[in-house]
Amino acid sequence: MFENALSIGLLRGLDAGAASELLRHARRRIVSPDEVLFAEGEAAQAVHVLASGVARLVQTTPTGARVIVKYVRPGEIFGSPALLAGRYPVHAITVTQGVELQWPSEFIRDLVDRHPLVALNVIHDLETRLREMESRLRDLSSEPVEQRLARTILRLVDTFGETVPEGVEIPFPVSRQDLADLIGSTLPTVSRTLRAWEAQRQIRRYRRRLVIADVGAVASVLSKGPEEEAKPRRSHRRTARA
Repeated sequence: MFENALSIGLLRGLDAGAASELLRHARRRIVSPDEVLFAEGEAAQAVHVLASGVARLVQTTPTGARVIVKYVRPGEIFGSPALLAGRYPVHAITVTQGVELQWPSEFIRDLVDRHPLVALNVIHDLETRLREMESRLRDLSSEPVEQRLARTILRLVDTFGETVPEGVEIPFPVSRQDLADLIGSTLPTVSRTLRAWEAQRQIRRYRRRLVIADVGAVASVLSKGPEEEAKPRRSHRRTARA
């Protein structure tokens, strides 16, 4: 029914009949960039998956600041509080055009009763997300901004990176403010770091497109000691990897 159905985490390990039933009951729609799929605090009425495209999960702090919790890739489950008749803890906003699949909470809960593996798939996704959040919390509590930024960019490379002649590109718009919201920093601080890396030819920016020209050099930031933080770093151009 869908070309990339095998990549949908909700279907992991299901027999052909159950997987077919799940796909048959999916509400499918084409979504545009910057479309709100659901809002923080709304009653969770459906479980969501992107068949294609990218979305970001965003929370707003009590002071009004924005925090990007994560970028959602095709096949990932999000909106899982619908299984528990809860509320969405985040805004889900599309970054690119894509295809969204969603299942009403009543249908998913009924399916779980008949196919418990669906619940295990959701738990597996939540466990993965918890590990990601623990890692980010560790970064926030122990690493300076430059290292947090390097680690975040490398995670984007590992998850979404596409090889291009100039290096490895993140194939959707990522602004400086987006990066600041990902790492819990300020726009001026992130902008200064990115300008320094551009001057050293480690990254390239084309409007809101981000290309990592030297993945190895960005990765080397993670091994810098505290005494090196204030020192300008020479560029050591290496071959970018996917």
